[in-house]
Amino acid sequence: MIVPVQEGLLAPSDIADLAGVSRAAVSNWRKRMSDFPEPTEGSANKPLFAAKDVEAWLSAHPDKRKSDTSANSSTRVWESRLWGVANLFRGHVDVHDFGELFLRTAVELLEGRPSFATRNVSQRSLEDLRDVLETIPRADVPAAIDGLLERTSRALGKAGGETGFVGSRTSTLLASLAADVDGGALYDPACGIGVALLQALDMGATPDRLVGNEINATAAEIALSRAALRDVDLELRISDVLRNDPNPDLLADVIIAEPPYGLRVDPETTLLDPRLRFGIPPRSSGDSFWLQHVVAHLAPGGVGYVLTSPGTLFRGGAEAKIRRNLLLGGWVRAVVALTGKMLPQTSIAPVLWVLGESAPSTRGSVLLVDASRVEAPEADVARWLTDEASLVDVPNARVLIDELASENADLSPARWMLADDIDSARLVEDFDRASALLLQASTELPATVRYLEPPHVAGEPPVLTVAALVEAGAIEVAPARAPRQGDPEFEDRRVDAAAVRTRNLVPVAPIAVDEHGALTEPGDVLLTTVDKVRAIVDDKGGHLPVGSISRIRIVDRTKLDPHYLADVLAGEWNSRFAAGTAIQRIPVREIEIPVPPLAQQRAIHTTIDKAREAKRLGKQASEAADSLTTAILNAVRHGASLTSDTSEGTTQ
Repeated sequence: MIVPVQEGLLAPSDIADLAGVSRAAVSNWRKRMSDFPEPTEGSANKPLFAAKDVEAWLSAHPDKRKSDTSANSSTRVWESRLWGVANLFRGHVDVHDFGELFLRTAVELLEGRPSFATRNVSQRSLEDLRDVLETIPRADVPAAIDGLLERTSRALGKAGGETGFVGSRTSTLLASLAADVDGGALYDPACGIGVALLQALDMGATPDRLVGNEINATAAEIALSRAALRDVDLELRISDVLRNDPNPDLLADVIIAEPPYGLRVDPETTLLDPRLRFGIPPRSSGDSFWLQHVVAHLAPGGVGYVLTSPGTLFRGGAEAKIRRNLLLGGWVRAVVALTGKMLPQTSIAPVLWVLGESAPSTRGSVLLVDASRVEAPEADVARWLTDEASLVDVPNARVLIDELASENADLSPARWMLADDIDSARLVEDFDRASALLLQASTELPATVRYLEPPHVAGEPPVLTVAALVEAGAIEVAPARAPRQGDPEFEDRRVDAAAVRTRNLVPVAPIAVDEHGALTEPGDVLLTTVDKVRAIVDDKGGHLPVGSISRIRIVDRTKLDPHYLADVLAGEWNSRFAAGTAIQRIPVREIEIPVPPLAQQRAIHTTIDKAREAKRLGKQASEAADSLTTAILNAVRHGASLTSDTSEGTTQ
């Protein structure tokens, strides 16, 4: 029975996902299509549309859907209703708990148990959710809930990747490597919410046992619930794997692992740990501990796939010793360097370790693959590892273990291979581009420096703290607000500490109304005080400060210039206020601000701005000179000419 959900609401982003189009396309429909539904709730800045109205409109305009969206009309109906009822919980349920609520309710429904209201969730909303879930075919429920989990992860951004997330590229990679499992045990010692394990089953794996460990109890509960929706028996233990081995007798045929990078190791628990037969990892990083944990749990003939940070391949000291012992023991089959940005929580390019006793035909060597420039390696790695001939277009080398184990036992793939072919035209382009940038910088830099004049400062100006300026009504200070719950609309407007440090604010479109006052206004100063003060002026406004960012808004611009304020906030004298043990922060209200007359402030900023431009040009010259040197050396190594055909013809 299909139960109509009269209160189902869709945000523009929901409509875009339903139709398989961009949010800009939905915005254009609203402006240009006179029959597009009117909002029923929300605000001018955040409209919400009745799900049934949107579904009717899309049905009347089938050309607006992309062909690769929902497979059939019945699927679209429940998908629309599920996303519509999801909006009933916006503002009531924290974005971290959004997917978990839907998952728990789905499991309760399928197991015939009631769902009870909580402090922030009404019984009526839960009943609406259960009504919609009942309209979804049983076989489609796991995918429907996973779709909500994926949307939640996108809204959370970096924070959403800490325990894995549906749609993860790295989980897809690991799942593809385990897709051929037939019988035996499939094990993930850091399974998070179970994405890779369950996706491996979706891709064809049929293990006799599915085993996982997870340190985060909430993530473990989500993993078990996702398994329950699929009628899968997941043996999962909540445990700190690096402190105590939760499955000491387990031997798995395939192990997949994407452990957190750089976890600290308790030295007292490692000294007698039988897993660490290749060496004691450094206290600062447990990456090499995970490798040894995987090897310790491999069944005879088993294989382990572990994703780590690239530092695990080349760091010295104890980690170099562990690498050497793994190599000499014949436990490293392959190493694949992957492309960056495979994970939302970090730009670090992961590396894949393939661990297990080598086949007789390849014993004594290790396959190294540099896939750092392959756009979507998750679709190809499984094929590369089973058919090395398929690596014809990817830099790779099979290197003898004796060579790899020498010196620092550096396993970085790029270190062990040299491109057989060199693109001479590309070398010429690189050389010419670097030459042009170097010439530009060397021309503009002297002119910039020539007009650098010290600003006139008449006596010592009054020095006021930020707190005093706030009390005087000259400025307002506000910390970053938490991201809007369950709302991905402001994702592209977020400004974090990294953006302030690099002085790089992404341009955003103007916004008509900001009813919550969370966005910046033109001239607001954004600063972070972690370790040292860094500040930047948001000249256009419309950004959402997040994380450790504070916002200063100048109330009286006859007394303070925003660009001068951003410059002087970073004065070195304020570093003496830094406090904290592990992470030092400078209290914003204690920062001291010299306040000369406004004309002097602007003159001071003009000089600092020229100095900053000189620094940029100097950096450009340095980087261009490095690129020039690299192009010349590569040309020498490969016997290539750096003279373009046009230039050669002119010379002759």
